[in-house]
Amino acid sequence: MRRRSLLLSAIAAVGIGAGVLVAPAAPTVASDDLAEVQEAHFAVIDQIARWDATTPHPRLGAVEGDPVAGTIRIGWAGMVPSEVRAMADAAADQGIDITFVPQESSEAELLEVAYGLAASMPVDGAFAIGLGADRLSVEVPTQEVAEAVGTEHIALEGEVLDVIDAAERAAAEVGAEVTVEESETAPVNAAGTPLQAGAPLDQAAPALTAGRSNDRTVLSGGMRVQTQWPSGGWVNCTSGFTGTFGHRPLIVTAAHCSDYYDGRAVRNVAGSRIGTSDLVRELNDGARPYDLAIIAAEYDARTLPRIYTNETSTVNITGTQTTWPPSGYRLCSSGQITGWKCDLTAGQAYVTCYGTSRGSECMHVQIVRSSGASAFCLGDSGGPVVGLPTSRGATAVGIVSGLKSTSNVRCSPEGLIAPLSQLMSTVHGLQLHTLP
Repeated sequence: MRRRSLLLSAIAAVGIGAGVLVAPAAPTVASDDLAEVQEAHFAVIDQIARWDATTPHPRLGAVEGDPVAGTIRIGWAGMVPSEVRAMADAAADQGIDITFVPQESSEAELLEVAYGLAASMPVDGAFAIGLGADRLSVEVPTQEVAEAVGTEHIALEGEVLDVIDAAERAAAEVGAEVTVEESETAPVNAAGTPLQAGAPLDQAAPALTAGRSNDRTVLSGGMRVQTQWPSGGWVNCTSGFTGTFGHRPLIVTAAHCSDYYDGRAVRNVAGSRIGTSDLVRELNDGARPYDLAIIAAEYDARTLPRIYTNETSTVNITGTQTTWPPSGYRLCSSGQITGWKCDLTAGQAYVTCYGTSRGSECMHVQIVRSSGASAFCLGDSGGPVVGLPTSRGATAVGIVSGLKSTSNVRCSPEGLIAPLSQLMSTVHGLQLHTLP
């Protein structure tokens, strides 16, 4: 076995260093104003990210914010264009202090290296690649953890080290580094335990705490749903956000809820058919899979711009985050197991490879961390993730994708979400329902 030194580091979001101050310091905000402040920050970050995405060579790097302090730190590879500085100056008039932090590599360049690395790793094991400021952090579960979550262990030797060597060279070309660690967690998708065909429905979702149960013709986010896998069994998930594609009403969900297949039946937990899995191939078979899909409802179904937080209470959806959710912001989610909670904080982006019976499925996702007991539990998959609600409602940010699990458990304080921005940029013409 060939030996090489591996940099072993603790799993953590990568911080951003000092940069050039471009706006005066903003005052701190009272906690009851936090939702409004976050909405203003999201709008500015969206504006800058959209501008960068239209350029021939995107230069946006890691983005991190502190809505309480009113600050945003934006990594930027190269000179910051005057158009972007003008946006920062306008934000300063709103009391938002933006610092541009020099980086060697853009997030787009790091993502290219990460996907190349993921495609070359063994196909039967689960692992994760964190995207930080000028750094990729490869997290490979230990043998004990891999066995506990039911995935193959990836040994850091032989051809795997050759793959990492190649990734290090590719990262160095854009000014970044690659670190490797054996991790005490493994990525696991958050779909509920399969219910075998013919089994009673009450076995499908034990210990449910939240979620709308029996809607069939009027559909919303936060519903308890089940999708039939090719094996005939039914898997528990949660509905995300509603919308339309052409004239077809739909609900956004996670691709793994249908085992990455189109055309699978979806029902509510009372057993009534509500739709069919769709757009899985468009969103997951290309170079950039996102763990997003839709439930195509019947044409006469009515979909509403809201999410359920329990059986009867709802939150209106007033907008959609059209770019990657920045690190450091508070988020809320609704899942049929964990219920409604607003104790999540967004972290760094990841390329995460979930283990399946057909080999690993790699997704572009983002980590979130709960200040409570659990970010997500099995069965929360597909559920809505939003910004802190204002008096008007909440901004749609993403859907529940997975967990970072230490063993074969149902819940974890670290979760993974699939940002909605990837859905909107991939499926042109799809619209989410929002209130004006």
